[in-house]
Amino acid sequence: TDGPDRGETVDLAPADGISPPGPAGVADAAAAASLARAVGVTPGAVARALGSFTVAPHRGQVVHREPGPDGVGEIRWIDNSKATNPHAAHAALAGLDGAVWVAGGQLKGADVDDLVRDVAPRLRGAVLLGADRAVIARALARHAPSVPVTVVDGTDPATVMGHAVRAARTLARPGDTVVLAPAAASLDMFDGMSHRGDLFARYACSTREERDQ
Repeated sequence: TDGPDRGETVDLAPADGISPPGPAGVADAAAAASLARAVGVTPGAVARALGSFTVAPHRGQVVHREPGPDGVGEIRWIDNSKATNPHAAHAALAGLDGAVWVAGGQLKGADVDDLVRDVAPRLRGAVLLGADRAVIARALARHAPSVPVTVVDGTDPATVMGHAVRAARTLARPGDTVVLAPAAASLDMFDGMSHRGDLFARYACSTREERDQ
């Protein structure tokens, strides 16, 4: 290239530490790093910036890390409530293995078959809520029949999200990631996508005592 690296390959930062995790976050980080290097920012400064960057809430933010039994492995909880359509949900789930998918809301006529077909191999399980939960459930039955699915009924936002998080916790294993990537709008039940994500984070971070109440 014509930049300071003159065509040389420079290792800047491990992909595992990029926020948000997954291919979309890595692509954004690579684009930002390339621009920074093109104007002369040193590799060390780029690495420090990438290592300290935290994505904005509801856009793939890791809201909780839960140690596995006996400290072996962990379960990550990711709030991507802004993934309000199937395309955005696909980006949120891509690159993850062992994903427990929390989804549902107002699809507004959007087709989810391609999404479900593509992400099925990555799913540990799915927890569905909201107005069009049955539509996603039927797509999962068609394209991912071996994936366990929990459907949470109800319209009270706190109660439904609490049940959804508890169901996701029973499905997740050490090393898995629980991802709120609804593929749908939120106004069937929540005040907005921020309200939905905040409740997800609240229950994901709850203590064992709070869960048992």
